[in-house]
Amino acid sequence: MHVAMMLYAGFRLLEVTGPMDVFHEANRLCGATLYEQHLVGPAPGPVLCSSGIAVGTTESLSDADGLFDIVVVPGSPVTGSGRERSDLVDWLSKSGRKAKRLASVSNGAFLVARAGIADHRALTTHWRDAERLSAAFPLVHVMGHQKYLKDGNLYSSSGVSDGIQVALALVREDLGDELARRITQSLSRQS
Repeated sequence: MHVAMMLYAGFRLLEVTGPMDVFHEANRLCGATLYEQHLVGPAPGPVLCSSGIAVGTTESLSDADGLFDIVVVPGSPVTGSGRERSDLVDWLSKSGRKAKRLASVSNGAFLVARAGIADHRALTTHWRDAERLSAAFPLVHVMGHQKYLKDGNLYSSSGVSDGIQVALALVREDLGDELARRITQSLSRQS
C-alpha cells in the first residue's frame, strides 16, 4: 500500500512521525514492506516543520499524481480557513480525492475541508479549532469532542496521539486486531 504523508511549511512533525511509526512497525512486524511511505511536499527538497526541522520530500505534489491507498494530512500551529497552502489544497481536491482512504490529524482538517472533501461528512479536529472549522465550513459536520472518527473513507483525529490511533485503525482494517495490538505494545515499549 502506498501512503502519502503530506508535508508543507509549518506542518507539525509529530503529526507525521506518529502515523509513520505505526506503518513502519507494521512493516517490521510482518517482515515485509506492506506500507510504502512517501513524503510528499510542495516541491522537491526540504520542508521546514513548525519546530524548524527540515524534512526532505521523496516527491513533490506535481510528481505525486498517482493513486495512493492512504493520504495523511497533518496539522500546523498556523493552519486555518484562509487561502494559505493553496497548492496542497488543489492537489487534495484533485488527486487526494482518488485516495482509497484520507486521514487528517488535528487541524489538518482545515486543509481537507478547504479541498471540499469533507462536505456533508463528519470530521473532527482539535477542540480549540472545532468552532472555527464549523464556522468556516458550514457543509462539514464538525464533531469537536471526538478523539478520532471515520466517515466512509475519511478519517480524522483531534491531535497527535489520536493521529496514531487513526493509523492503528487503518492497519487494523488491513491486517487485523492482533497485529494492531502488537504494534501498540511494541511502540509502548519504545517510549
